[in-house]
Amino acid sequence: MNTWYKAKIQFLKQAENGTIFKKSEEYFLNALSFTEAEARLQGILEEYIPEYNLATCSKSNINDIVIDESKETFFKLKITYVSVDSDSGKEKKFNENYLVQADSIIEAIEKTNERMEGSIVDWEIVNAAKTNVIDVFPYEEEA
Repeated sequence: MNTWYKAKIQFLKQAENGTIFKKSEEYFLNALSFTEAEARLQGILEEYIPEYNLATCSKSNINDIVIDESKETFFKLKITYVSVDSDSGKEKKFNENYLVQADSIIEAIEKTNERMEGSIVDWEIVNAAKTNVIDVFPYEEEA
């Protein structure tokens, strides 16, 4: 199951001084459909955020996610590589996007370099940016 969905929720939260404010959070989860993604998110969040509005749920352009639960921040990295079409012999440029959990952008780049080590194509990281993603929920098979 490689389709990652990005879900953005909005809810009301009370600050320590008693003020109520609107808060937005982004989550990623993989699922077979929008409906399954929404249902999974509701099941996951119901005990933490009982009342929220689902602002958006859309297929993401993320190809893979590198999770390190000891880290809190997610970074999006764009990798470009060139492959040769075996039939035509022409070069074609491909882009892949990764979401990497790390403490810094440098650490995210290092983790991506480790992940891509041994790749048979020449590749480069062309963009790296911090995201607003709160958490990622990979699909886990029930035993």
